[in-house]
Amino acid sequence: MVSLSRISLKHEMMTPDEASNFLDNLVSQQTGEHLSRLEQSIIQGVLQSWTYKEIKENDPIAHYYTVGFLGRYVGYNLWKKLTKVLRQAGIISQEEKVVGANLWDCIMRSVQKRTQPANSVDPMLQKLLRMRYRIREHLVSTEYSNTYLAEDENLPDRPLCLVKRLKSQSERTSQLFERETRVVYRLGKHDRIPELLARFEEDGYFYLVYQFIEGQPLYQELIEGQPWEEHQVIALLKDILEVLVFVHKQNVIHRDVHPQNLIRRTSDGKIVLIDFGAVKEINTSHNSIGQTRSCGGTQQDYIPPEQAIGSPKFCSDIYAVGIIGIQALTGMQPKQLRVDNLGNLIWQKNATVTPEFASVLDQMVLYAFPQRYPSATEALQALQNLGVSSQLSVNC
Repeated sequence: MVSLSRISLKHEMMTPDEASNFLDNLVSQQTGEHLSRLEQSIIQGVLQSWTYKEIKENDPIAHYYTVGFLGRYVGYNLWKKLTKVLRQAGIISQEEKVVGANLWDCIMRSVQKRTQPANSVDPMLQKLLRMRYRIREHLVSTEYSNTYLAEDENLPDRPLCLVKRLKSQSERTSQLFERETRVVYRLGKHDRIPELLARFEEDGYFYLVYQFIEGQPLYQELIEGQPWEEHQVIALLKDILEVLVFVHKQNVIHRDVHPQNLIRRTSDGKIVLIDFGAVKEINTSHNSIGQTRSCGGTQQDYIPPEQAIGSPKFCSDIYAVGIIGIQALTGMQPKQLRVDNLGNLIWQKNATVTPEFASVLDQMVLYAFPQRYPSATEALQALQNLGVSSQLSVNC
């Protein structure tokens, strides 16, 4: 996050990198998603008055793409995205559009608006909830909720926590609140799932208070154009699946496993799974998946076809984990991958990978869900068997 105190309203005092980070932060707050590394490359290049050809020649990420793809696809969609975000934020009018030529001006107007006091400040900031939780910073907004960083003033050293406020006050919101509370309270007993600290209703809104996990989101490690070594990817997937084994044994499907919901904890480097707002409990006695038909999930690139039509399975979470593995192994964004005639991903030619591990990943992300590993337990066992097979090969 870029500190506003470091940014001058004269763009000569603001670097293209700072400007790109500022826009990334703005997009994240409005949509819950970050700009891709390639989109940031285009922003930084345009702010330096580079052509798309010069961006391709000077940026190591853009170097992999054609000039036409950068300009006609990535750039075109980037300006559409920024236009929508800046309109929603009230920074530009509904008639205005963001284009390369006015990008600096749009950024400066964004900074000006965000540094204005009084009515532009989120009324939740500095608010004290339940005479205990002091709201310090707005972190993310989704369709259903806003999440804030807060301090617990009732405890020594005022530890940080996360406060989620549900936006709606409808009966549907009340049902979501009850479901998330029930499931997360049970799951939060696991060391690598944030603990639910409190739930309450105040001023007509529902609030959930979670343990704050100090660390960095996985998406910050998955840098486009920088593939991981196979052993690193295997270790990552084992780490994620260890948590999902517990979740699935509780008859819960997470439905929103993606790099923004995976935090590498600073204290021990372990992966922590967060945000259970999209969870589904499995009613084993009726073999049902609840009442709602919504697909769940906020990152569409990690959602398998059966979940997209409202029928998530345990193996839907496995699909998401497999996509993360392929992303790490190839250094490519999921949306850049192609599929074959059966709907299965074509990715191996873009990775350095052993046939054994490639086979495991392929089974995790099969289009036909009955052919995937049925739950995290089986997927984790397949990865553990890779090590056994390697050891046997060495001994032989």
